[in-house]
Amino acid sequence: MHMKKQIFTIGYEIPGNSDNYLNFYSDLSLMDADILLISPESLYPSENYGNWIDFSSGGGCYNVPTSSEYEKKIIHLQKEITDFLQSGKSVFIVLSKKQSHMLSSGVSHPRKGESLHKTYTKSNYDFLPISIGTLISASGKHICFSGNPTFRNFYNSFKDNLEYKLYVENPKEVDVVFTGKTKTKILGAIYKIGTGYLITLPMITFNEEEFTKTKKGVDGEKEEVWNKKGLIWGSNFIQCLIEIDNKLTNNSEKTTAPEWVSKKEFISMKEEKLLKSISKNKKKVLKIKEENEKLKIELEEEITLKDLLFEQGKPLENAVIKALKILGYQAENYDDGNLEMDQVITSPEEHRYIGESEGKDSKDINVTKYRQLIDALNADFARDEVEEKAFGILFGNPERFIEPKNRKVDFTAKCKTDAKREKIALIKTSDLFLVAKYLHENNNKKFKKECREAIHSQLGELVKFPEIPKKE
Repeated sequence: MHMKKQIFTIGYEIPGNSDNYLNFYSDLSLMDADILLISPESLYPSENYGNWIDFSSGGGCYNVPTSSEYEKKIIHLQKEITDFLQSGKSVFIVLSKKQSHMLSSGVSHPRKGESLHKTYTKSNYDFLPISIGTLISASGKHICFSGNPTFRNFYNSFKDNLEYKLYVENPKEVDVVFTGKTKTKILGAIYKIGTGYLITLPMITFNEEEFTKTKKGVDGEKEEVWNKKGLIWGSNFIQCLIEIDNKLTNNSEKTTAPEWVSKKEFISMKEEKLLKSISKNKKKVLKIKEENEKLKIELEEEITLKDLLFEQGKPLENAVIKALKILGYQAENYDDGNLEMDQVITSPEEHRYIGESEGKDSKDINVTKYRQLIDALNADFARDEVEEKAFGILFGNPERFIEPKNRKVDFTAKCKTDAKREKIALIKTSDLFLVAKYLHENNNKKFKKECREAIHSQLGELVKFPEIPKKE
């Protein structure tokens, strides 16, 4: 029995280590890994979740499902890597070309016959927990080695396989290992993060045809497998990564033990006993971490209501929907490709509403969002399946970074005047939070109904909810 270090890779398959090759779009869990190697070229939006949208004016963006899933995976990977580094482990980044992706956070209401997409960009390097410097895509093979003894074996073994697709300028607090001809162009370096290390490397290339062979699989079909030459190369590569990790994390010049010393005849009885104890403890730790991951997911869902206090955009829309459901409404987003509405709402009393949500950093809610709501009400009524015009509700989160009790504004005077004329209810999301939180914690059907009645009876006004019942 031996404790061989596990190297997980994303976007870079090491010959002989294919079982530990992870797909970016899988449910990544890096807990079992000791070392991580990532090639950012594999971190791109997947069109399995939707399509690219071409703009009539030129250019385009990924649609909302694709954009949302990509951002979610990038954020998840960033958190996993942060935890990985904080636990004292090493992350190797192969510096592939930087790629920026145009994403969509939603579609504003049609204007002049055109859907207007809210776009933003994310790069395949946004998963990094720190800034490693200015990233500049460029290619070449002239690589200078600093002579750092920790990387000497790696450089001697793979210098003919190294090339660069990107260099870094102006990094902070970094130990430079590889540069271009110009020493300010960093091609590889060491970043200390917490108790762990983030190590950037140039691209390490190999000829896949030289390292593979064809053989018959179990089902009789031909398949490509790594040949002996490839397995030796991959084993050497892994040993070099382990050696770098050992020297960084142990701050030691001790040679990495060759794999053969892990054979049974070289292991003492006490070593085997210790290894078993460590393995048993690792399983306990893994179980606790898995339980914590489940609790974190549950916690994220639980605190969604707090978005009513400080969020804007999609998070605010979703928090409003959750609050409305707690109040007994049916509520959901609507988007048929031509018309998008933040909330389509139906009460148990069979009143139908269209909702729009708006958050402002330091101002009150103005008529811009109000006009979008009017447009949405008219567009909704024009649909064949709608027989009666819906009521309108404008949910506002003004001065969202200020604690609600200290906010001085809500909706502009013009917004209130127009809302009165058109019978549009105005609701501060911080007020909605208070009643939703109470009802989330108390099964009070009477108070639910009173809240719904308050909204419907105050169409055209700034809604005041009934006083929250005091605890007996």
